[in-house]
Parts: sequence; structure tokens; C-alpha cells
Amino acid sequence: MNNIYCSSEVDKLQKVIVHYPDDGIEVVTPSNALEFLYDDIVHLPVMREEHQIFIDILSAFLGEDNVLDTEQIFLETLEILDAKNREKLFNYIFELERLSAKDKEILKSLSNEDLTYTLFTGVLQSENRTIFNPLPNYVFTRDIAVVIKDHLLICQPSKRARTRESVITRSICYFHPIFANCQKDNDAKIIDMTKIGEDCTIEGGDVMVFQDDYLLVGCSERTTPEAVEHLKNKLFEKNVIKSIVRIVIPKDRSCMHIDTLFTQISKDEFVIFENTLKSNLIKVTQFNNDGSTQEFTTLQDFFLSANPNMKFILCGNGEYPFDEREQWTDGCNLVALRDGVAIAYDRNNKTAEALYNLGYEIVSGRDISKEWNYGKFNPDKYEKTIITIPSTELSRARGGPHCMTFPISRVQ
Repeated sequence: MNNIYCSSEVDKLQKVIVHYPDDGIEVVTPSNALEFLYDDIVHLPVMREEHQIFIDILSAFLGEDNVLDTEQIFLETLEILDAKNREKLFNYIFELERLSAKDKEILKSLSNEDLTYTLFTGVLQSENRTIFNPLPNYVFTRDIAVVIKDHLLICQPSKRARTRESVITRSICYFHPIFANCQKDNDAKIIDMTKIGEDCTIEGGDVMVFQDDYLLVGCSERTTPEAVEHLKNKLFEKNVIKSIVRIVIPKDRSCMHIDTLFTQISKDEFVIFENTLKSNLIKVTQFNNDGSTQEFTTLQDFFLSANPNMKFILCGNGEYPFDEREQWTDGCNLVALRDGVAIAYDRNNKTAEALYNLGYEIVSGRDISKEWNYGKFNPDKYEKTIITIPSTELSRARGGPHCMTFPISRVQ
């Protein structure tokens, strides 16, 4: 039986969903990059090399069978969809995309493999032409859905460039066997934000389960107050979580989600942008399921109230201009494989220096990838370790290792 459960960001990662950069990314050009939420164009072959090292590290620690790719699990979903639900999927897509009658018929006639390719890349392989926009942001699977304890939140993206992602994600979440436990009892454990309305947008980079009892939710450029309120009411009604902590951050491209400003790497440590930690411009409100609320002057005050032992490792080592530069290149955006072992980008040298000064060993992801591929890797020997992955092209897409993972199972 699949154990879909996450009650923190730092428990041992067991199963994760990723997305290998697909051919659609090459449709991004200087003239349309902003439309597709990219600040720059990327060199896809190098991006794939970098992402493959990331996948190798995940596979080395979790086992290859526990690192799932979106295209594969969507293809598996198509294989089991009955005629009625397949028709619903096409109707969602046709309602969303402006396709000619001819292209609609072509799409419906495709094999499952070709349909999967086209829905992700926008390219109709048989005719080598683009019939709708690609999904270059799907590489950031963190944003599509979030497991909150034993419940599954399906996110509603704020930008039209990501809308088809939510159609694909919904199909996976409602029908793929890995989510069977959430699908039971009339989908009682699925919270589907795509059904609520255009004002309720929420993305997974703004949602973090913290210390079992808390859910941190960013109110940001991408996540609206209405969505935070709806999620709060649903989780309290279902008695899933004790406290929802709303963190209001600037609606700015440099900090589109809270995970661009801080991520947890151990039970007692966050990597964080110093301006975020102590700024009274960051509004923090804790809502409790008994109806009480509490305001905090700074984010630091909240974290210390929840855990007096919490330590903060500063992005860029807290030094200007490195802090600002490395926050931009996702120096705060790490993903924990287990308590005290996390993946980071290799380009953020000053952040690595801060981690090293606090006792972390900095290990090359390339070396781990080689060890794993040669069958010589032993994950048990690693503790208090930061694994750095190459990031020349990955960082251009404006997301880090935390953004590139959708954890579906963690165990204490």
C-alpha cells in the first residue's frame, strides 16, 4: 500500500515526483521568455545534464523506483483512464486551449505516448509543429501539489502559462494508484484548489509543513489571501493541522514564493535570507484551530516561539552584495533528504561558506552521481552534509532544488 504522508520538511524522504526537462523548454525564446515565466533562455542539453545529476542523487538516497517522473506517471494514468474520464480530460484541455476542430480530432487520435509528449511539450510529433504552448515550468514540481500529512493539496497556479499543468496534475492525483489512499471515500483527503475560483490561486512553493503541528503558507505574488483562508478552513474542518501560519511577503519577482526566502534543512536549522528573518515588513500571523490567533513582529520571533533551539544560516553568509546575489540564484532554496542532509546549488559559494562554518560538510553532487552509477554509493555514511549540484542552466529557470521536488512520502 502506498504511504502518502509528509509531516515535515526534514523527515527522511522516501518518495518524490520530479520532471526531467522536456523538449518544450526549447520553445522559450528571448521574445516570449517572460510570458513563460523565464528571465532568460536556457541551454537544454546542459540543463538536462545538471538535472540528471540531481535525479541521480535522489535515486542514490531513495532508490531509483522511488523517484517518479511526471511524464511517466501521467502516461500510466492515461493507460487506466476509462472512456468517460478520458473524455473529461480532453474537454478540460479543449476549454483551456484554442484548438481548431482538426487539431482536436488529431489530439484525440494520438497514442497515449504521443498524447503525453504533446501535452507536456506542446509539440505534435507526427507533424513536427507546435499546437499549443509548452510547459517549461513543470520542472518545478513543488508548485503543482503538496502532501500535508495524509492529505493532498492540488494547487491552482496564478499564471496562465501554468494552467495546463494543473489539468495534468489533477488527472494524476485523482486516478494514479500512488494516490489511492487519498482517492478513497469520495476523495475525502484531496483538497482541490482548481475547483474554487480564479481568486484562489496557490502554489506549492508557498506551502511547508513545519514540525508536524504547523503549516506555513506564504501570501505572495502567486498565492492569494483568499486561497490561504480557504485552505485554512478546510484543514481545520478536517482537523489535519493545529496551526496555520500566514506569512505575507512582498509581491516581487525576486521572492515569488516563501521557499525562495527560506527552507528548512534540519529540525533546528533554516537557511534564510537575512532581510526576511528580521524585517517587520514580513507579516506573520498564526491561526490556531481553537479559533485563537497570534501576531508576530518578525519571522524570527515566530520560529523561536515554535522552537527555541532554532538556528538561522544566512544566505550569502549575511554579507552584501553576496546575500542578495545568492538569494536571486536560490541560495535559500534547498531540499532536505533527511534531517541535516540537503541538496543545494553549487554556485552559491558564500552560503556554502556559512554552512561549512556551522559544521556542514560540502560534497560534490557530481561525485555522488559517479559513485551511484558505479554501484559504490553508501547513503548511510552521510550526516550534516550539503550536496551541491551544478546549476549554470537550472538556475536560469528561477527555481532551486526545493522547487524541483514534490515529496509525497517522508518518514520520521
